[in-house]
Amino acid sequence: MVGIIKTERLLLRKWKEQDAEILYRMASDPLIGKGAGWLPHKDANYSKAIIRTILVDDGEFAITLRDNPDIPIGSIGLRIGADQKRGIFREDEAEIGYWIGHDYWGNGYAVEALSELVKYSFVDIGLSAVWCSFFDGNDKSRKVTEKCGMMYHHRNENLFNSMLKEYYNETLVRISAEEYFMNFKKS
Repeated sequence: MVGIIKTERLLLRKWKEQDAEILYRMASDPLIGKGAGWLPHKDANYSKAIIRTILVDDGEFAITLRDNPDIPIGSIGLRIGADQKRGIFREDEAEIGYWIGHDYWGNGYAVEALSELVKYSFVDIGLSAVWCSFFDGNDKSRKVTEKCGMMYHHRNENLFNSMLKEYYNETLVRISAEEYFMNFKKS
């Protein structure tokens, strides 16, 4: 998988251990963790461990502003393959998860990053469909996915998040390669 993806305003690049302090400042915000399904980061060492163990994976990117690529403003990741527990049954499909630091909300960065990773998934990788999910009440993520052409597919209800120790419902949305290319040719 590619190491850098560029958009008009953003650069999606690999996470670096040097990003730990900035990641901690953003990911310690309870609004970020709750919306993404994890606990707020407790310190920069915890954030460094997350970079080393999770964000190092292929398909995980720090979202940065193109004119300041050293400062992450969020994260986006592409996980390819089936996940039957979530209702994704094909190996040539992927789920994208993302979040933007609270200070950067309202600028269209999530739409720009997600749109580009969807395009990359179909044009460069050749996947057949891309999925996203959001928890009940997360209208910001719902709107982001809608702007990226994703449509309702199904809901998973009464799931238990052992990290947050609570039950939740999520909506899964998707866009197929066929739908993407039909819409892409129109624009």
